Order: sequence, then C-alpha cells, then structure tokens
Amino acid sequence: MKRRYNLMIVLILLTATSCQKWLDIKPENQQVTSDYWANKEEVEAVLGAAYVTLQKSVKDMLYYGDARGNTMSLSGFIDVDLIRLKGFSILPSNKFVKWSNFYQIINYSNMVLKYAPDVVERDPSFNQAVMESYLSEAYFLRALSYFYIVRTFRDAPLLLEPYMDDQAAYEVVKSSKDQIFKQIEADLNAALANSKEIWPTVWETKGRATKWAIHALLADVCLWMGEYDQAIISCNAVMESGKVGLLQGMVNTKNNWFTIFADGNTNEGIFEVQFDNTKAQTNELMNMFGANYNWIISNYALSLFAEDSEDIRALGGSYAADLKIWKYLGAEGGTTIPRPYSDQNWIVYRMADIYLMKAEALIMKGEEYYPAAIELITAIRSRAGISRPVDPGNTELDLLHVLLKERAKEFVGEGKSWFDLLRVAQRDDYKYKDYFIESVLAGNAGASSPVIRAQLMNEDAHYLPIHIDELKHNRLLIQNPYYEHLN
Repeated sequence: MKRRYNLMIVLILLTATSCQKWLDIKPENQQVTSDYWANKEEVEAVLGAAYVTLQKSVKDMLYYGDARGNTMSLSGFIDVDLIRLKGFSILPSNKFVKWSNFYQIINYSNMVLKYAPDVVERDPSFNQAVMESYLSEAYFLRALSYFYIVRTFRDAPLLLEPYMDDQAAYEVVKSSKDQIFKQIEADLNAALANSKEIWPTVWETKGRATKWAIHALLADVCLWMGEYDQAIISCNAVMESGKVGLLQGMVNTKNNWFTIFADGNTNEGIFEVQFDNTKAQTNELMNMFGANYNWIISNYALSLFAEDSEDIRALGGSYAADLKIWKYLGAEGGTTIPRPYSDQNWIVYRMADIYLMKAEALIMKGEEYYPAAIELITAIRSRAGISRPVDPGNTELDLLHVLLKERAKEFVGEGKSWFDLLRVAQRDDYKYKDYFIESVLAGNAGASSPVIRAQLMNEDAHYLPIHIDELKHNRLLIQNPYYEHLN
C-alpha cells in the first residue's frame, strides 16, 4: 500500500466472445476521472485489472506460503534477500516482504463494489444480475487478498473504500488479525449470495470466482478461525457440487495427476490464476524452478516421498532427478520432456485441498471423527498409488502430523507449506508450537538451526515485517513488534 496509489486502470480490449474478452488483456493507461464509471465495459475493465494484478502476485503467493516452509530448499541462483527470507534473517528492507500487489487488487475490488451499482442506472445493457455477479467476484478477490496479507503480516490496514484521490496522502492505522479475518468471512458470505456456478467457458469457470472457489476459500478461512463445522459445510458444498472432482491418478500408464499442472483447468481445478503464452501471458515459474532457478525440493520432502515407492507424485511427478520441481517444468509426468513456455496456471485451490481441509476440520472436532478424516486422507493417498494403510497414531497431533505430511507431498511448490504449519501451530494459544518449530527446522537443517529455533520461540517472528517503504508512506503504520529494532 503506497502513500499515493497509482490510479491508472488497465483496460480490457473487448472482442466478440466472452473468452477473448477476458483473455485478451492489454494494458493501457487511463486516468480515473469523475466520468469514468459510465458503462458496463468500464466496470469490466477495473475488475479485469484486479485479475491482471493477481497474475502479477504469483511470486508473492509462492514466497509467502512456501519460502519459510519445509518442502523446498534454495539452490542455483540465490538472491541474498531470498537467503535471508528462507533463513529467518529478514529485514524490513527485504524486497520480498512487499504487500503492494494485494493492496492494488483490494483497491480495484473496492472500486467495483462502490461504483458498479451506479452504472446500472447509466447503462441499460448492464442489468442488475450481471452487476451483482461482478460484485461477487470483487468480494472474493478482496477476501483472497486480505487472506494472504493477514496470514503473512498478521495486523494490517483494513481498507473497504477505494482510494481515488491521487494527490493526497493516504494514511491508515493497522487493524487486528481478528478484525481482518471477520471481514474476510463477511466478504465471502456476501460473495456467495450472487455467485455463479459456472462461466461460459472452461477457463473462465476455473479462472474467475465461482461459488466453488468461494466455498474453497471460506473453508480455508474457517480452519484458521477455528470454525470447523462451517469449514466442513463449505467442503461438502464443493464435493457435492458435481462441478469438480478428484482427478484419477494413473490412466493406463500415464501419470494423469501430472495433467493438473501440465494442462491446467482440469476437472480437479477450483480456482487457477490463468496464463496463456498465445496471449503474451507468462509467469516466472520456469525461471524460479528451472533456468535461473532458486528452488529445489528439500531433503525433508524427499524423505516423505521415500516412505512409499509407489507414489506417483514423487520422482517424475513433483520433482526431477536433479531435484528441480518438475510439476512446473515438465510437459509430461515421468518423462524428461520440458514445457515449451512458462504459461502454466498457478493453482490456488483444487479438489485435493478440499479433501484434506475437510479431514483437518474433522480431526479438530474430536476422536469420534477420526475415521472419517482417515478415509479422506486415504483417498488422496490411493489416488497417488499408495497402498500402505494410514497409521493414525494415538493422539490428535499424531493424526495432524499424518495430514500435514500428506499435504506436504500433494502440494509441493504450491505456496501452502508454511501456511499449513502456522495454521496448526497457532491454535489454542500455540498448543503445538514445539511441533511447529521442529517441522520448520526439518526444512532448514544446518548450522543456523539453533538461531532459527530461538527466533521461532517468539510468535511475532512468525509474521513478516512491514516494508520500510510502507512505513515511510503511511506514518500511522507501526512495525510488527519483532522487527521494530531493525528499522
């Protein structure tokens, strides 16, 4: 969030079909004026700009959710700021602790929420139902953005109005983690009211907010809030929708699980950030994992895969022989055929996540629900070709450990590892802090482990610092406590 938001709106060049309209995104600068909100196309342009900024946020999603986790290690070309992020030696000047992309999405969403209703009166072609479906998308995008912010920075400014004046300072105090979570939940409930089950094309159904994407996000949010019954309700809504399903693992001799990433927009996908090289839309995933790579699979993750030689997500699935993350680099599973372009979708939610989120909620509801949770975990393991039964152990933590190991293998490099560990750790006043620290250290073995262990004893260190630029531009911001002496 900057003192002066750049209010240059990305316009979408509308073409004949709905698919082309949302894929052919070409940036053009257009200053917001009092006359801007005149027709449906201008509402679509601002909403489209939010999705474009979501494309730009993929690196943030990966680093926020995985860099401090235990399933990836640094290798190849290593930026010093990445070393510090992975090693918990983080300064407020670190370039990877910026939240500006998410606040830009929030601002675009706030614009749509505030001004789209007025356009219905100005443009006869813009009917109430269409407008309300756009509001549903805006609520979803705002909620998703705040969800990344609150899990990463904890307390942060809560902005519910668009910033339209480019000439004045914009200074806002931080809201608490609980306030932000309550707003996210309210936004998602508002989004559900007028959500679409499908869009006209497959890529839109996977790449724009739908009822199932909203439920997936709501289930995740409820796990963080300790609202396990609601998490189960949202998971059940997706599982019973008939619109998405768990993809088959092996089809004849083909690793069909791999098509989730290589092809994208499969039946398993619920919400995927869309990229298409033919539309000049690419991402940095092949650079981060391939050519000038930063990340490889960690020794800890390798040890998990070594438990079951049958696992189709292991060598040739999640990773290659050189330990690079093959799910983003390969054209086919179990081969050495590379992808031609870095335009794979970034998957935010897919059906495996629903199964395992529901399993987690059932575990947290108590011992009588353990058999149902084990059944869901087993379904994911069976899809991966694993025949060995789950050993649930004797305690809640034992079964949570089984769950987290399965999530670690299923979602390598998908921006979830750190968030999974933190979510489980912080429940019930950090009941499982020791487990959390040991799990993080499993992916950070070495001479720095004692230092990292000491840092993680301080719960404030579980969140990133506010970047120094934000503190300069917003004088009402207060640095996260752990980093105050580093300013």
